[in-house]
Parts: sequence; structure tokens; C-alpha cells
Amino acid sequence: MKSLALLVLLVLAVGVISTNQAFAEPLDNVITSVSNYDGDSATVEITWNSDDSSKNYKVGCVSCTPNVVEFTTGNSMIIHSVTPFPNGSYALLYVISYDSQEKIITAKQLIVNLKE
Repeated sequence: MKSLALLVLLVLAVGVISTNQAFAEPLDNVITSVSNYDGDSATVEITWNSDDSSKNYKVGCVSCTPNVVEFTTGNSMIIHSVTPFPNGSYALLYVISYDSQEKIITAKQLIVNLKE
């Protein structure tokens, strides 16, 4: 039984390496980059891993005044005029991935320090 489990793991590892595909969940790797912060607002670039099961993404800013919501089919977005919560430098952003039937696959909340 132990050798069968090892054989299965070996086959899976060879399959992933030979096809050069890694199986990751949508929004498994989300990265933010802040620029142009002037003490009141900033520009934030958000990038995430692409996934074939996701067909559409909703990106928004909860802390922004007014709130920002945008849609994309790509795997990155630049949001301008991102404002932090009052009396601070932290902004709350989110990314939601949707499948082809517009059902939510996964969502990520992003707390971003605009000073960094």
C-alpha cells in the first residue's frame, strides 16, 4: 500500500513537471504595488495569478470615497484615487473571481498600507 501511494505521488509530480502546469486556486497569489501616495490618495496596482476557471474579476475599494468598483477579464488592474480609512494610511481593497455563469469562485480582501 505504501509503495502504491509513492508511485501515485511520483506520477503526479512527473505529470506536473512535464506539462509545466501548476494547479493553483484563483486569486492564490495577489500582489499590490502602491505609487503616487500624497497623504490623501494613491494609485494601487493589483495583480493576481491567472486561472482558466475564472472568466471575470471584480475589483473594488471599500475605504475609498466614493467607493470604487471595476471589472476586468485580465489578471491585473490599476486603481487610481485610492483613499485610506480616516486618520490612517490603510485602505481596504478586494478582488472577486467569477466563473462563466457569473458565480463567485473566490474572493480576497486586501488591506494595503498606502505609505509603503
